[in-house]
Amino acid sequence: MQAAFTFSRLRHWLHQRPFAADCALALTLGLGYVVFYSASAQLVPELEYGWADAAMILVPFTAICLRRKWLWGAIALSLLILCGAVYIEPIQSMGADSGIGLFVLTYTAAAHRPVQQALAAAGALWVPVSLVIYTFPMTEGADHLTSTMLVLVNLVLAVTAFWIGWVVRNRREKVEELSDRARFAEERQEALAAQAVADEQRRIARELHDVVAHHISVIGVMSEGAKRVLRTDPDAAEDALTTVNQTARTALREMRDILTVLRHGHEDNDPADLEPQPTVDSLRALVAQTKDAGLPVRYTVRGEEYPLPTGVSLAVFRIAQEALTNTIKHAGPQARAGVVVDYGDQEFRISVGDSGTGAPVVSGFSGGHGLIGMRERATLYGGTLEAGPRPGGGYLVEARFPKNAHLQGVTT
Repeated sequence: MQAAFTFSRLRHWLHQRPFAADCALALTLGLGYVVFYSASAQLVPELEYGWADAAMILVPFTAICLRRKWLWGAIALSLLILCGAVYIEPIQSMGADSGIGLFVLTYTAAAHRPVQQALAAAGALWVPVSLVIYTFPMTEGADHLTSTMLVLVNLVLAVTAFWIGWVVRNRREKVEELSDRARFAEERQEALAAQAVADEQRRIARELHDVVAHHISVIGVMSEGAKRVLRTDPDAAEDALTTVNQTARTALREMRDILTVLRHGHEDNDPADLEPQPTVDSLRALVAQTKDAGLPVRYTVRGEEYPLPTGVSLAVFRIAQEALTNTIKHAGPQARAGVVVDYGDQEFRISVGDSGTGAPVVSGFSGGHGLIGMRERATLYGGTLEAGPRPGGGYLVEARFPKNAHLQGVTT
């Protein structure tokens, strides 16, 4: 384990320092060739081999040190050493030993440079080398056929080295491309997850607002009324407090259902523990509850009823609930309200209007993001929402949904 860890650290260190890694490669190849040449000299006593010869053998490998830092400089250095080995007799011993460096440079050009540059580098290397081999035979008495065969062998080896480098380069680029794709996919997944979390947070905030705001408004109105008539009309105060108690229980139950979904998800819930989501059919109960809170409300249905998608039906209920909540809070003590549900042939419409003067019933209750939430709900299912003061006084909230709204939104 320790050895593997040390090797990993060494590999990482060399990866961060390509020049040092290339120097280590050149030294390793050179020493290996010196050892091989020394063993050959032991088997052939006629070969005179000393330290000077070993140093000469190491010279051609110096070009490998520059293979990634300065490739064209390494090529020029290799050709310069080759020319010196050919034309300068005292150092001819290193001429035949520079081939390994040439193959390494050929591989490097193919593995680290674009194809055009790699081919140019290989041509700059092997055209002069082939001319030198063909013009200056390596052994005395060698004919042109022998030189030609030697040139062909070197070219085959060079092509092989070039092909290996090209394959390695393509593989590296493919790995980098896959890594970029994986990183992009991961970033996109994180962005989508963040967006999903944000959307879910907005949905939760909207649901909690719709549940809490309406019931708290009713509780506030009824408790205020109970306080006013507590001494003069105890029975009315008791009825008001009973409504407060029932409203508080309803609010707690609905909040518990929402929090249960948040904790465990839809799949883990026991359907028996959850109340069904309110729909358009629940508007009558909502109107009755609003009447109990002291706001006279008239409920009207127009047209022939037809079923609405679940999501649209829930959105309609929440819009009406929020509109009535705002009426309770802001319309004034003498206000009256009306809820009109219109099942049209082309669109479904719900209107909630009041005759309020704008004076709040309960002090201390401020507006929030109700209008934004209502508009978001309508837009989610391809509908529109208009809200504003009415010409004759009061306030009107009207939402319209196309009859095929289930095809334009996401049902819940």
